[in-house]
Amino acid sequence: MTDLVYFNLLLANRNNQGRQAIRQLNSILWDKAVSKENKHKIYNSIVKSIISYGSEVWPLKERNLKLLEATEMDFWRRAAGKSILDRVRNERIQNIMGVKHRISEDIKINQLRWYGHVQRMEENRIPKKILNWTPQGKSKRGRPRRSWREGIDGGHQNKRNRRKPLDRQRPMETGNQKTSKNVIN
Repeated sequence: MTDLVYFNLLLANRNNQGRQAIRQLNSILWDKAVSKENKHKIYNSIVKSIISYGSEVWPLKERNLKLLEATEMDFWRRAAGKSILDRVRNERIQNIMGVKHRISEDIKINQLRWYGHVQRMEENRIPKKILNWTPQGKSKRGRPRRSWREGIDGGHQNKRNRRKPLDRQRPMETGNQKTSKNVIN
């Protein structure tokens, strides 16, 4: 079994365990008598710890982050007492519940903490040797997979935050004159 297949199974298992915990907590989450503060404590102590266990060493891709964030929003939606049929946006639910950090941000922080921990290790320690190791020989065809180290160095950039190339020009009208100006697609 390849490392990628194993990782995808591990991540799917973690996500399923988190969803199972959310289903078991359903009656508590929908209960209006339970305060937001207690729902935050439940999330941090149960759901987040189940989902993000071992996330320090995960090479995350955008698709996997979206999967984890969907599970997180399932929890917050239930905690806010809003059904998917209510058609309330995720940002609104986060504001209602006072969510400060998304799970993707927490995973990134954990990864950076682990990276700093390994960097402070002595050179002869196995985790440090593995982190600094570069494979020898010929690589496979195609684009190489993003490694854990590249995820840390480059960060988990949001597609909205990436700069897009300027590849066309469009005339823009200002008053009576027409000018040509670069436009970002």
